[in-house]
Amino acid sequence: MIMRLQHVVHPMTRKGHQAMRREDVLKEVGVGSLPRILDTLNCFRRRYGQWPARLLIDAEMMDALQQDCITPSGWKALTARVELSSIKGTVIAEDASGQSYEYASEFIRPENKDSSADYWIWGCEVWPSAS
Repeated sequence: MIMRLQHVVHPMTRKGHQAMRREDVLKEVGVGSLPRILDTLNCFRRRYGQWPARLLIDAEMMDALQQDCITPSGWKALTARVELSSIKGTVIAEDASGQSYEYASEFIRPENKDSSADYWIWGCEVWPSAS
């Protein structure tokens, strides 16, 4: 069962906006499953050449990210980029046309920071992935 979460979507781009700092995005507790989320977004972009519109995340993972890992301003930036929905036991990125990528423990290093999910969302490196 997919539950839709209510969120505010702000049309914005990182270009022309001041980038956030890592400490503005992450709480001191740690990254939790954030690397899995970023990898799913990066793999979707690599496969389809565009960023996804939605991210389906296990409900417990979503709660832990919001409560323990990502600051309120970091969470707001994330939900401004992708619609978050709850799904049981996995992470899936998808777009409006139905293209999707399900997390499969396959790390794909982004070519550069412009193709890195953390730069796309927050304008800074949050998890080491870009070369």
